[in-house]
Amino acid sequence: MDKLNYPRLLVGLLCLLALTGWSCSKTGDTHSSYAGKKAFFLIGEHEYGTPVSLPAFAKAELEPLGIECQFVFAKSDDRKSPDCHNFDGIEALNSADILILSTRRRFPTERDMATIRHFIESGKPVIGIRTASHAFGEREKGDGYQAPAGHAAWNTFDVDVLGVSYQGHYPEKEGQGPLAVQAFIAENAGEHPIVKNLDFSLPFMIGNKLYEYIDPDPAIKVLVQARYKEGEPVFPVAWTNEKNGKRVFYMSPGSPEEMALPQVQSLLKAAVLWGLNG
Repeated sequence: MDKLNYPRLLVGLLCLLALTGWSCSKTGDTHSSYAGKKAFFLIGEHEYGTPVSLPAFAKAELEPLGIECQFVFAKSDDRKSPDCHNFDGIEALNSADILILSTRRRFPTERDMATIRHFIESGKPVIGIRTASHAFGEREKGDGYQAPAGHAAWNTFDVDVLGVSYQGHYPEKEGQGPLAVQAFIAENAGEHPIVKNLDFSLPFMIGNKLYEYIDPDPAIKVLVQARYKEGEPVFPVAWTNEKNGKRVFYMSPGSPEEMALPQVQSLLKAAVLWGLNG
């Protein structure tokens, strides 16, 4: 699939966000507070459209604050091509202030993976979106899902960085639209800097493809939860991990439909600013 082949309506909505800066945040952040900060986006997935939605988000929400945004994309989305795991320009991460990560089972060169590990293990802020829960993880099934010679996997990234163990999708429920799950601020999370100034409190609807996570580290702070409907179990969809000096935020929403939501735009913006404020 070509990574620009997404529904025109959704792309149009994202362009509208880029033009208007539509947001549910009341943070009052100023340009001077973040001028010159460098955000590095590493993108290597095409299933959820972040090669389109994240540049639109950056243009609408970060660049007006003076944040310099740099994007590095995987050279190919073809699993049969070695370029599926090649990223030109990762060395620029060394001078970045924050990493925004949206990759799915990609395996950078050993040198590039060392750069990524050094950045994360230094305690600099990391924002993970959707498939970042299995950003560099191998699997046995399928061609192109194992690290080729000279490249490196990070199979425990979910546990090491996000503080959870990713288990895959929950079973999809039949007959639901693309936005059919209630999301809401988690109990006792309302005063966290990421969510305290968000201008929404009622449940808003996100995508119906929830991820399953187990064995959460006690150090993580769940900020947003979701449920299929009233009375059903709740699941974490956004949290922070500050264990051992980390400054990590992860959110599972990331589809084109979700990234067009002002609530999700505001949540992601607030998370980036929280990371930069550390």
